[in-house]
Amino acid sequence: MKAYLFKSPGGIDRLQLSEVSEADIASNEVLIRVRAIGINYAEVLSRKGQYSWAPPRPYIPGMEAAGEVMQVGTEVSGIAIGDRVIMGAQYGAYAECMKSKAHLVYKVPDGWSWQDSAAFLVNFITAWVALFKLGKLSGGERVLIQAAAGGVGTAAVQLASKAGAQVAGTASKPEKLELIKKLGADLAINYTTEDLQEVIQKEWKGVDVCLEVVGGGVFKKSKALMAPFGRLVVAGYASIPLHKWKPWTWWPAWRDAPKVNVMEMAKGSYAMAATHVGYLTEKPEIAQSVYQELLLFVQKHEIKPVVGQTFSFEELPQAHAFMESRKSVGKIVIHMP
Repeated sequence: MKAYLFKSPGGIDRLQLSEVSEADIASNEVLIRVRAIGINYAEVLSRKGQYSWAPPRPYIPGMEAAGEVMQVGTEVSGIAIGDRVIMGAQYGAYAECMKSKAHLVYKVPDGWSWQDSAAFLVNFITAWVALFKLGKLSGGERVLIQAAAGGVGTAAVQLASKAGAQVAGTASKPEKLELIKKLGADLAINYTTEDLQEVIQKEWKGVDVCLEVVGGGVFKKSKALMAPFGRLVVAGYASIPLHKWKPWTWWPAWRDAPKVNVMEMAKGSYAMAATHVGYLTEKPEIAQSVYQELLLFVQKHEIKPVVGQTFSFEELPQAHAFMESRKSVGKIVIHMP
């Protein structure tokens, strides 16, 4: 089969199509024919050698895809050959076929396209865990979503607004701000032309829940806006300029990474938490229960992922470049022939 076999870190030229053998599946695994692939910023970091959850090289990148079941392990129940499914894994999606543990395989919701399905899993589970499992968000509360026009951000805006929260989202361009409003945000803040702290303090005084994925100065501003009893949840820090092979980046990366200051939190009476949903995939019961909670909410409120841009399988390196350009909105999806 054709796949992007990743051997060494660097630019998009490191993503080159290769012919590889289809891996045999274990008794608790499922193999699918991939129809669409969801691109995540973590995979950009992996390509650069900056992602701690990446497996040893060489490997096939990609954490989520949608497709048709080709093979089912002998211990697997409830999944049949031919089923349309969404699949998650630590790696393996950048290929014509992908395998994963059965507890990370989920039926495609009725009426969803392959692109919708490939855009759903990682971003929506991240947003759900951050907002509701850790952030304990409830109706009427004020929530701030940083980078609200991205994959996790557009998921979070929809989930929070449908839960009855007041939503503020940040973005950098007029078209992104319009998208945030369309998805249900009450405040859409241009962080390049407006002072985030001034806007929030004028409109709300503070925020009850904040979903933060940027780090650096954005993280510091988010902390300053927390109301008493607020919850700040970190689900990434995309701005950290770490390059393992460039020692001069180590200090700025350490300086700008989100950190906990217990005395600071005590004075403000707010809490901080963090999540990396990849590590939750190692716990089958949690992975399944979180997905079912999320799916019920999404179906009840008729929510769908925002697919901002699609590329062909052969254009996957260009999809990485487009994500790095910060021009993308919602989810970038790869469609297969």
